[in-house]
Amino acid sequence: MTEEGACDERRPSRTALVMQTHYLSHALLKFFKTLQNAAPDFDAYVLMHLPANAPVPDMLSTVPHHFVTTPEIKNPAYGRKSGGEGWHIWQGGNTDLIALHFLCSHTAYDNYWFIEYDVRFSGAWHEFFASFEETEADFLSTTVFRRSSNPSWMHWPTLRVPPSIGLTSTDLIASFMPIYRISRRAAQAIDYAYQSGWSGHCEVTWPTIINRAGFSIEDFGGDGEFVREPNRNRFYTNTLLDPNLAPGSLVLRPARAFTGLKKEKLWHPVKPIRYKLREDARHVWVTLKPYISRLYSGRAAPPAGVLGEPLNAAKREAR
Repeated sequence: MTEEGACDERRPSRTALVMQTHYLSHALLKFFKTLQNAAPDFDAYVLMHLPANAPVPDMLSTVPHHFVTTPEIKNPAYGRKSGGEGWHIWQGGNTDLIALHFLCSHTAYDNYWFIEYDVRFSGAWHEFFASFEETEADFLSTTVFRRSSNPSWMHWPTLRVPPSIGLTSTDLIASFMPIYRISRRAAQAIDYAYQSGWSGHCEVTWPTIINRAGFSIEDFGGDGEFVREPNRNRFYTNTLLDPNLAPGSLVLRPARAFTGLKKEKLWHPVKPIRYKLREDARHVWVTLKPYISRLYSGRAAPPAGVLGEPLNAAKREAR
């Protein structure tokens, strides 16, 4: 590819293991070391994103890393995916630009594992990685589903494609992506699609683009159509039609302070207790705020039971 900032086409050679985060602590670096030790044949990195003008934390120098700020991830070649009126990294699902910045800066790999800082596995990580050594899937992820399986999913409307692209309901595929593995050629397909005018929430753009490019997609577990039968509900569980994917081990929310009791399962989000309490409080406020506003404005109270329902529009926050 020839566009400025685009992925080049050097020959791939190996696997990268990337832990993505927005903060550092001794506990988090210990988790990174756990991943690093579990996959000695992989090249492991900490991928850290911070707002504009944020300094590089001193602690980051102790590990292989890739540091990037918000202005740096906004690739001009990506058009509306990287900017425009109302653009926000968290709202609209633009956090994939962080991963793409890494991908386009480290092109000498066959495959790339990306693991968010708040994902845990209640088993041996080396056994988890080994379970997928033989699969040639270009995109390994969680909760992979077509639009027909969940037509009311909140992020379908964010997808924008060039006028020449015709997509059917079957072509639209989504995935929950706190942990995934992507091939170099699939990453190049996403890079090219964004340069060609695609945009939208990454949880629908990535799998849809990869599928349209003719590359293979596989689910780690769950019970959808993209999971191999031996892995059905093996590595995680969740509830597809719930906006928060709960209950299950791999969900959007609520956050948990520790992994659950089930062994050999992926868990998300697992956060330090202070962050868990803050996120729980924020979610309660976001849920109740519209109804409190109605009460103060003199509007009718919501029907019984509504206060307990999660908001479909609540965005996923990496923090």
